Amino acid sequence: SNGGQWIGDGCVCPDAYTGERCQFLINVCQNGGLWDGLKCQCTSLYYGPRCEEVVDSIEIDQTVSAEVELTVTVTNQVYHDELQNRSSEEFKKFNETFSEQMKEIYSGISEYEGVNITELRPGSVVVKHDVLLKTHYTPAYKEIFKQAKQQVEEKIQNATKTQTSNSTNYCATLLCFNSTATAVQNITVTVNPEEECQSAGKEFAAYFTPEYKDGKLYCVTPCMSGFNTSLDCHYGKCRLQLSGPQCLCLTTDTHWYTGETCDWGVQKSLVYGLLGAVGAVLLVALIVVLLFLFFFKREVKRQKSRVTQLDKWNEEDGRPAPGTFQNTGFDVSEDREDYIHVDSVYSNFEASLSHINPETKIHIQRPQVITTAS
Repeated sequence: SNGGQWIGDGCVCPDAYTGERCQFLINVCQNGGLWDGLKCQCTSLYYGPRCEEVVDSIEIDQTVSAEVELTVTVTNQVYHDELQNRSSEEFKKFNETFSEQMKEIYSGISEYEGVNITELRPGSVVVKHDVLLKTHYTPAYKEIFKQAKQQVEEKIQNATKTQTSNSTNYCATLLCFNSTATAVQNITVTVNPEEECQSAGKEFAAYFTPEYKDGKLYCVTPCMSGFNTSLDCHYGKCRLQLSGPQCLCLTTDTHWYTGETCDWGVQKSLVYGLLGAVGAVLLVALIVVLLFLFFFKREVKRQKSRVTQLDKWNEEDGRPAPGTFQNTGFDVSEDREDYIHVDSVYSNFEASLSHINPETKIHIQRPQVITTAS
């Protein structure tokens, strides 16, 4: 099953399947990707055959949203407890009427998107609500919202003041407001593409940066080329890892590239030439050393042979070998009668050591070695 083929003694399974009948699915996709039977379906943060690469950019919303907090008091409506239940018909009807009234009041404000009632209280009906604003992202979006808030404040103040007649105090609109109870409060940015860019990067959030270019906001990493934050890897490929962006340098048929940004190239032919030259120098040096050892050993052998020959000649002539001692003053022999026996000479000899200082040092001259010429 699942595209496997029977070859006689078993099934040959396609990628991502295993088992005797290829019935078990193996998820070969990384980083949360899912195998659909043909390829890996990666999440928005990864791509590649196995979802192993981090994307260089993320598509984000090009609009910015904000809310202006307001409080108005409706004077021609009576508060009921049912208004607290957002599912009740009373609340739905009031919400619809209030939204229509606000749309008419805020007409002309291009950033206006509607209202959201956050709280209803008694006192006629006190309505706490947010005015929803939205605009296309530009670097000046904060100034745009600031101006929009001023317009909201001007329009709601004018509406609450002019909707009643000074003479009859009659309100001709759907809802009438207490002109002195209207309060415009803070404005809050609720959807910010810059923050969305950071959150979309998840564990790589520190390396995703929003950048505005050609009227569009991009969420890019340093591996995305063409931006101010781009990392130029020259002769390499940028890859984002948890430790940050890194350049993986290329190797071509003619060059090796290295360096943090792969900007330093080494020509292969030059390296091979240098290695060849170094090898030749080492070979010549080795030959010289071998020749020196050869001649040195031959000279040592020649000198040794010469000394051996000299010793042989001395032995043939009856002379002592060079470097030996010969006593020529005495010849002790017991066979001749005219010789004085040494034992009789020393028989009456007594050494007197009483006047000798045992601590006195005696210097004895080293005997000289007499060598005979060959």
